Amino acid sequence: MAQTLKLPTIKELSSLIKSIKPHICDDYKDENDELPRIDLTCAINDNGEWGYQTGDDSYSGAAYFYPHWAVVSIYRRSNSRDLAKEIREQWLELLASCA
Repeated sequence: MAQTLKLPTIKELSSLIKSIKPHICDDYKDENDELPRIDLTCAINDNGEWGYQTGDDSYSGAAYFYPHWAVVSIYRRSNSRDLAKEIREQWLELLASCA
């Protein structure tokens, strides 16, 4: 299944992450964080359809309807390509465990 599935490219995911960075407000941190961040949940189904949401990964949002979730934290100075690769790696692990 995972071998034939067409995942979003690193370029596509990296562009998404870059577009989110300007929206990180100074107060977007919890008691354990020194730097502000936004959590990004990207989810995909077995057909390659996917969605994402920012903020918490609660039971609502554009990612909720897809079964395989990857969650990363975006900081202003995060490497967007590295995070995009991490999302894809998380998806591949999830998809492989379902095969």
